[in-house]
Amino acid sequence: MRIALAFAGLALAFTTPLLAQTAPSPSASPAPAAEEGPKPVATFENRKLSTKDLGDKLSAGGLVILMRHERTNVPSRGDDYARPANDCNAQRNLSPAGVTGAAETGAAIRVLGWPIGRVLSSEMCRATETARFMFGRYEIEPRLMHHDNTAERTVTVAGKELNALLADMPAGAKDNTVMVSHIGNIYFATGLTLSEGEFAVLERQEDGHYVALGTYDPGYIGAAARTKQYLEARAAEAAAK
Repeated sequence: MRIALAFAGLALAFTTPLLAQTAPSPSASPAPAAEEGPKPVATFENRKLSTKDLGDKLSAGGLVILMRHERTNVPSRGDDYARPANDCNAQRNLSPAGVTGAAETGAAIRVLGWPIGRVLSSEMCRATETARFMFGRYEIEPRLMHHDNTAERTVTVAGKELNALLADMPAGAKDNTVMVSHIGNIYFATGLTLSEGEFAVLERQEDGHYVALGTYDPGYIGAAARTKQYLEARAAEAAAK
């Protein structure tokens, strides 16, 4: 399982560092309160189901797979937002491990038989390539872009847009809908922190709001797929005797 260090970077990016504190002298003025960073615009209930239970629910369909793009090159270039969002030469891209991981996850999902409907993606190359190598298709969805594409589109705005996208999803879908996005807006929309390639499983409730059933590390998808293949091979051998 991958251990995400991204949340520490997110916290550094969106909060004001606390200065080392010393005991004030009797005549010193009270120190100003530390400025707080922006808060998530929505915090989802996270039911933290087991990996097996999440897999069973995904096999039944009708859920949202909210995914952070796969692994990227580190160290890598920064994103140049003066250039188009689909200019892969001006941004951080998938590493060879990320490309391979996306393809492996897609193959495992097909083995497990999870029904996949629409695949929506941010326009950034690391998101579209995750979708392409995983599913072979995607639709660009502007509301999955993170906060840096314009100065006015803060993380709070991006979080609200992602929540609006979820609200616009039709009820009663039979297949699972995939959304490939970024750590910043996912966190500020849901309160969840995902490592690269990890995803949250969201379920729409009858009143229209969503809950997170849990999060899924791609490593477990491959293990589940291999187990299924092994059991099917053993069953076929037994039937042939």
